[in-house]
Amino acid sequence: MTIFKGYLDGPFGQIHYKTDTRNDGEPLFLFHQMVQSSFQFEPCLPFFASKGIKAIAVDIPGYGMSCGPNKPPSMKNYASIYENLLDHFGFSKANIGGHHTGASIAAEAAYSFPDLVLKLILHGVPYYSEEEMAKKSEPNHKFQGIEEDGKHFTKVWKKFHNAGNSKTSLKATHNSILSYYIAGEKEWYGHNAVYNHDIWRAVDGIKCPTLLITNTGDMLNPQDHNLSKIRPDFNFFEFSGGSFQFVYDNPGEWTEIVSNFLND
Repeated sequence: MTIFKGYLDGPFGQIHYKTDTRNDGEPLFLFHQMVQSSFQFEPCLPFFASKGIKAIAVDIPGYGMSCGPNKPPSMKNYASIYENLLDHFGFSKANIGGHHTGASIAAEAAYSFPDLVLKLILHGVPYYSEEEMAKKSEPNHKFQGIEEDGKHFTKVWKKFHNAGNSKTSLKATHNSILSYYIAGEKEWYGHNAVYNHDIWRAVDGIKCPTLLITNTGDMLNPQDHNLSKIRPDFNFFEFSGGSFQFVYDNPGEWTEIVSNFLND
């Protein structure tokens, strides 16, 4: 695997990305969930390269190594980086994939820039009801600060390792903790954008061919099933088991399904 890391200018400063340099195939921008970073898709990059797809894993502003905003951005603000990415790489159009929060960003980008998106991949869409969104949008930001005895690591470890319906791998949990503390006290910005996003408008307005993925161990599995009924024209695929870190923990299986969709 030959990973290239680079930066480009964005609305909040520099945006960091990773890609496999072995091919210049059809482009696919990948947007991670919060609170994570491009590490989530890094294991997928060589698999995509072997399929002739130039996958580019992006650190969403405020996460990973990307500069962040000074105040909570909207989902539209996050999605606007898609134009920056196209300009930087010289693409007229590209494919977009997103997971959880990243799925909301990808959906908004596909809605906002319909003529610039080839195909769309969504996995774990926060397709909550309006009532659920309103409840989740209530301020409840409790950043786990640093404690002298180091117990903060254990507390955050339990938060990520035991989240959802199934435990994540040790390495995925470890990387989640690193991403959490790199993002710092603004780590909640991404989820805030999700819970104040008109996901129903975005989903209803998607025009490009779309693949909706879910896995039974993901806490957003019920929402994905609801979305598949709202948009029966979306291609739908469900993996058995796994956790909310399915992409990182099962890169070969995930990229196989996505590659087949893109290369069809």
